[in-house]
Amino acid sequence: MNREQRDQALFDRIASRYARKDSLASSAAVRREKLLFALAPVLEGRMDLGTIVDVGCGAGGPAAYLRGRYQRYIGIDYSRELIKEAKRIHRGNLQAEFIAGNIKAGVLPARIADLVLCDGALHHMTELDRVMNALAAVVKPGAFLVAIEPQGSNVLIAGTRWLRGVLDRSYSRDQVPFSQAGLRDLFSKVGISDVRFRWQGLFSTPLAEVPLAPQALFVPLGRFAAALDRWLQRRMPALMRRLAFNIVASGRFPV
Repeated sequence: MNREQRDQALFDRIASRYARKDSLASSAAVRREKLLFALAPVLEGRMDLGTIVDVGCGAGGPAAYLRGRYQRYIGIDYSRELIKEAKRIHRGNLQAEFIAGNIKAGVLPARIADLVLCDGALHHMTELDRVMNALAAVVKPGAFLVAIEPQGSNVLIAGTRWLRGVLDRSYSRDQVPFSQAGLRDLFSKVGISDVRFRWQGLFSTPLAEVPLAPQALFVPLGRFAAALDRWLQRRMPALMRRLAFNIVASGRFPV
């Protein structure tokens, strides 16, 4: 069983618990904040994102966080149990659909996406050349690609993630974090040469990844942590570049 298969089995096993990240107010608010920060370069000057293909969508949180900003949302994930959770949670959203499958298998129609979103997905995948070719096949000319990944160049964060892997049995220890150079090389495989990088999440990221109770305490704490991160991202970008949990890469496919 390879790394991708092990992760798939893990997510099938923990699907209902994993879905709580997008249903509990304390973590959902922080996750929405992260997503809007990552999409800021795409949202500049536009309200409608068109058709979004969310690769590794999990329980489909972005379908709710971005509702009203897209015409169609397609979430795909190789965990059938997570897709079941997504369909249950978003059953009232007629603009959202969810597909259980591997993006590498060519399960999506060609040239449908205005935006491909990969939020914490690429570091779980194998055969990344095939992944990128599959993404290139589903996009319209000039579509956007936005990837949010753990920052591999931060030793402190790497240590924290290793410790979580030891203590938290629901956490995958097979992840391969990316550097800025690694993401740039990955984007270049599909002809994206002008890649924009941003760094996100210091105090808020743990609250986004681990649902905590009581909500009366952690909802305001999450809001405070997100506000503090916003201030740091705006005022001290060099510090965030060194210490942030997440690196965000965005660019456009060739026209």
